[in-house]
Amino acid sequence: MLAWFAWFPLLAQVATPTAASRVPTPFALGWTSGLVFWLMSISWLNHVTWLGMVSLCMFLALYTACWSWFVATLRARWPRVHGVTHILLSLLCAAAWVALEWLRGWIFGGFPWNFAAVSQYRNLPLIQTAAWTGAYGVSFVILFFNVSLWFTWCRMKEERFAARSWRYEFSLALFLVAALFFVGFHAIRHRSPETQSLKIGLIQPNIPQEVKFEPLRLEDQLARLEGLTKQAAAFHPDLILWPETALVDGPTYSDSSRRWLRELMKQIQIPILLGALDAEPDDTGSKPRWKYYNGAILLRPNGMWDPIYRKLHLVPFGEYLPLEKWFPWARKFVPGVAIHEGQKPVLFHFRGARLGGLICFEDTFPSLARALDREGVDILVNLTNDAWFKKSPGAAMHAANAVLRCVETRHPMIRCANSGYSLVIGPYGQIVDSATPFEMGFKCTTVPYEEGTLLTFYSQHGDWFAGICLAVSGIVVFFLFLEHRRKA
Repeated sequence: MLAWFAWFPLLAQVATPTAASRVPTPFALGWTSGLVFWLMSISWLNHVTWLGMVSLCMFLALYTACWSWFVATLRARWPRVHGVTHILLSLLCAAAWVALEWLRGWIFGGFPWNFAAVSQYRNLPLIQTAAWTGAYGVSFVILFFNVSLWFTWCRMKEERFAARSWRYEFSLALFLVAALFFVGFHAIRHRSPETQSLKIGLIQPNIPQEVKFEPLRLEDQLARLEGLTKQAAAFHPDLILWPETALVDGPTYSDSSRRWLRELMKQIQIPILLGALDAEPDDTGSKPRWKYYNGAILLRPNGMWDPIYRKLHLVPFGEYLPLEKWFPWARKFVPGVAIHEGQKPVLFHFRGARLGGLICFEDTFPSLARALDREGVDILVNLTNDAWFKKSPGAAMHAANAVLRCVETRHPMIRCANSGYSLVIGPYGQIVDSATPFEMGFKCTTVPYEEGTLLTFYSQHGDWFAGICLAVSGIVVFFLFLEHRRKA
């Protein structure tokens, strides 16, 4: 609910005719505002690296700073208090925010965490817009409402709260939100029924991150996985899921892990889709060594596995160190082994269903879910390990981001977490079932899905809406720059 008014404090400082000449500048005000937001939003990354968390927040705040400059410059250029002017400014400001969200999800590998749209993950009718525009369309509506409402307030103060003219900007904002609610509600009400289903066993071992990679504790972790898996197998699921890096010694290179898994498979006779470290020899250097990957493996009852999915987008500071080539000394502040990127998405074919793997925060990337949709996926599967962030809000935010991927592609998602939120999300963003968060246990649940669904408009055409916003914002910035050069 607060998202519909969250930009008011910043707009109060930068959306006035004199804002562009203020000290501190709108850019500095926006950067400070963004820094406060991100320090609150991803403070849980402190459990991985405090230096990385602060550095990332300082960088992400630049996007808010750029938006603040854009708003202040436009307002100084068009200071007139008028409904039509306010509508144009609101549209341009919302488009600029969307353009910056798209850039944030792309520059330096991207960090598309907590787009404005994610604040509405429980608002199912509104977020159905994402099936056509991606999450960017929902973000646009939120920003347009914020800016329009702020300008309406400015007009009311200018006119001393006398109804001298129709509030065009606010009326248009209300109409847009109401229209999207109506369209979204209609889409949910007339959705196609799911014709297929899989019975899934979700294993949530809840292993603390502090002990996960300790050699002396590996035997206890395997015993926990084995016990939970056998309990889930008693309910005869079609498939059992283990979370990200459930095996820190992967079966592709560890003989002991391979033997242990084969013995377990003989006992349960149920396929397991598991997260594990994957490795291959690296002969590029002067000394022989291993290249490690964060992988997902579909293990069959006969002990064989399908092609392995290797994670494509790595977590900055958690799995790789940004700009390590230039700042190698920073490695001592970042724990963990360096992980290499995979090459392509992978579909796991299982009993007529096509499962698409996403590991960890890959479910925050619209492009990855869209790529799987174009490959013909039926069910999205996210294996994650949110134990990195303990019981912080990071795990809940992660699950909220995943909701938008389901709406964008119209496919359900199964999320299996080491700790955090193991759940099933429906193709319209609804939470179908879930395990108890942050507790050791398992959950057997049925995942309904529709086989061979048509691509959504968003999956077919990609980030067309964000592209329009980026083009419009770029043109406006170009002309503002030319105007500034002429005055100089």
